[in-house]
Amino acid sequence: MYRLCLAICCGLALVGCLGCAAQPPNGPPPAANIKGTVTMDGKPVPTGEIHFELLGVGAAPGTLIVTDGVFSGPAPIGKNKVEVYIYVKGPPSDKFPDIPTKINTSPEKYWGPNSVLDANVEANGANQFKFDLTAN
Repeated sequence: MYRLCLAICCGLALVGCLGCAAQPPNGPPPAANIKGTVTMDGKPVPTGEIHFELLGVGAAPGTLIVTDGVFSGPAPIGKNKVEVYIYVKGPPSDKFPDIPTKINTSPEKYWGPNSVLDANVEANGANQFKFDLTAN
């Protein structure tokens, strides 16, 4: 009787775990090609990244490289929160001294969960974006 109860409890626990598991994602959201510019106080951002995160989906953001104020590549279709990271060369790492570090110098209002930037990426639109940032 003890073994029967143990088997039933283990079976129910297994079914419960499998039934409550997160569903696998259906892959990345659809994307469209975009391009644009990023300036800081009227000057092109020398180097950095721009992230396009589709609102309400929880998928990883599309990350594009910014070079001399210009970026291009795929971004999720729909309303996106946009984050801009402006990088400068940082000090050597203690753990990996041969690998250069980088420091984000973008004002806080342009990155992280409170970014004030957004963009609506359209499936068949021109998708040209201009982000004019200010240090203040």
